[in-house]
Amino acid sequence: MIIAIDLGSNTFRLNLMQNLNGKYEIIDTFERIVGSARGLKRSGKISNEAKGDIFKAIAQAKEKFDFDKINHIAVATQAFRVASNADEIFKEIEQKFNVKFKIISGEAEAKLTFLGVKEALNGLGMDTKNSVFIDLGGGSSEISNGDKFKSFEFGIITFCDQFDNDISLMRKNVATTTKEAKEFLAKFDKKHIILTSGVPTTMAALKLGMGYDDYDKSRVNGYRLFKDDFDGLMCEILKFDNEKADKLLGKNRKMPMLGGMLLLKELLCNEKAELVVIDDGLREGVGVAYFNKSLYEILKF
Repeated sequence: MIIAIDLGSNTFRLNLMQNLNGKYEIIDTFERIVGSARGLKRSGKISNEAKGDIFKAIAQAKEKFDFDKINHIAVATQAFRVASNADEIFKEIEQKFNVKFKIISGEAEAKLTFLGVKEALNGLGMDTKNSVFIDLGGGSSEISNGDKFKSFEFGIITFCDQFDNDISLMRKNVATTTKEAKEFLAKFDKKHIILTSGVPTTMAALKLGMGYDDYDKSRVNGYRLFKDDFDGLMCEILKFDNEKADKLLGKNRKMPMLGGMLLLKELLCNEKAELVVIDDGLREGVGVAYFNKSLYEILKF
């Protein structure tokens, strides 16, 4: 068994996984919103508030999972690639919790995410041929087709922070923000675009009538989104009061959700491929790579 941990620019996510004769099974999961990248663009540091939320999430995870008996692999992504105090925070985490994080490159993140998504697609009986994968994260976004991988330095949290959570400013700047990624995406011949990360999964959940607390990954995996869904759902979310937004989207996720939908809508505006939502991503990919013995080569330990 393995505990696979993904500390991202917005969430702390964990899977307990096992390998049953080549079939990778998720036994249990854990997730908390920690907002690692909030305020990062201005200060260059992980804030004390985010640090506190990260420490709290790790403490809660250790109450639920036996880190002493089960091997764990913990990776951190874009917010920690750029934060000047990342090493200091991770030294403190190792001393306090005996959990050692590795900050991974954008390319490694894309490769591991691809493995996690591919495993989920295989479980659904979907071929990954002629598919492109988009992972819209909190601080960076990754696009790949399984052979070519590229990471882009924009994400939901940093985009919202950069434009002060102002929808009109975000609308004016979204095309410039995504220009390089759109050009990269356009190069691929594709039948399906596989969307992973919190924005498309939450969109799918809303379409299925689910909220944050009754979210069901098994119903979301394989769900088809359409371009019209972006404008329709954005109009709905804009009308949510804070209580309804927290219930359906998760606490303090209204503005990040709207910013992420603007980014994703712009990325996809010229695309005609079918849009397929998959919940699995980096943490699942870490587990898959560990079991198939490719993890250390990808991470360059």
